[in-house]
Amino acid sequence: MKALLILGLVIFTQAVFVKHASEPHAAVFAQLEALEDHPLGKKILDTIALQMKNKSPLSDIAKMLQDLRENLVLQQQDAELVHVAQEADCEAEIYGYNRRIDFASNEITEATIDINKYTADIELLETDIANKEQQLQILANQEEQLRQKRAEDHASFEERQVTTPKVVEALDVIAAKLSAIQPEADAEAVLAELERVGGNNPILALVQLASTFSAEKLQNVQDKIAELRASLEQSIIDDQEEEVQAQLNFEAQIVEINEQRAALQSEKADSETKLGQAQVQLAAAKKRKYDAGRELDSATRGKVAKEAECEAWRTQYARDTEQRTVEIGIIRQVEQILATKLEGASSYIKGRIN
Repeated sequence: MKALLILGLVIFTQAVFVKHASEPHAAVFAQLEALEDHPLGKKILDTIALQMKNKSPLSDIAKMLQDLRENLVLQQQDAELVHVAQEADCEAEIYGYNRRIDFASNEITEATIDINKYTADIELLETDIANKEQQLQILANQEEQLRQKRAEDHASFEERQVTTPKVVEALDVIAAKLSAIQPEADAEAVLAELERVGGNNPILALVQLASTFSAEKLQNVQDKIAELRASLEQSIIDDQEEEVQAQLNFEAQIVEINEQRAALQSEKADSETKLGQAQVQLAAAKKRKYDAGRELDSATRGKVAKEAECEAWRTQYARDTEQRTVEIGIIRQVEQILATKLEGASSYIKGRIN
């Protein structure tokens, strides 16, 4: 019994040695065992083993491998077509995003320039309007002052028109009385008369005093009074002419002020119109910049997302291509082994079945 056990161990050891060391198909076995490490290789060997167990003809196995390989090739071709389409889609969409980004960036630049321009225009127009308002106020003050002075001057003129004729009339009375007196009157009699008259009648007192003058002095006084009267009468005429001229000058100044006011008001209204337009343009430029900013943000985020998607597509394509290449290589390796080393392969598969 012990001898039989030892003999069995020797036979088993020799068999193992023949299979792994001195087996004539060791190289084929090594290749097939390496295929076992790959999921597809193991699956193919499982399938071949099942078909051999079911005594399927070799042609069916070859056809199965060919169909499997061609299916992978077709899958790769389809994947390449999809990849080309995806690359075209990526290029087109990224190009579109770049155009949107460029356009939005240009819009922001141009809108910023417009904002700066309209802001500066508004500041200038607001300053101009404020200056025009100040000038209009100055004109209003000047007109008020002119009207007040004209009213005062006219009131003084009317007062002179009343008082000066009265002075002339008084001079006439004095002149008449002086012409009726006799010069060189007795001084004591004159003083007595002056004492009687007192301060109640200055003209009579003056006449009484003049009566003491010599004829020459009395005539000189009369001449002076006549000159004064003529001067006063002329002053009334001159005063009237000056009043007319002053009124004409006043009216001319008022006309000039009104013309300046009208011009300033027109310029102010024009500036206010331009200010309103500039404010509308500024608001539009700010909205344009805001909208362009949102578009830039949207296009930038869209581009980043698309680039990530395209990169994922490329990674998946590369990974699938590599996997199919490996799997096609495995199938071709199995086909080559079956075509050139069928006996060794059959021995390996049979051992696998057993």
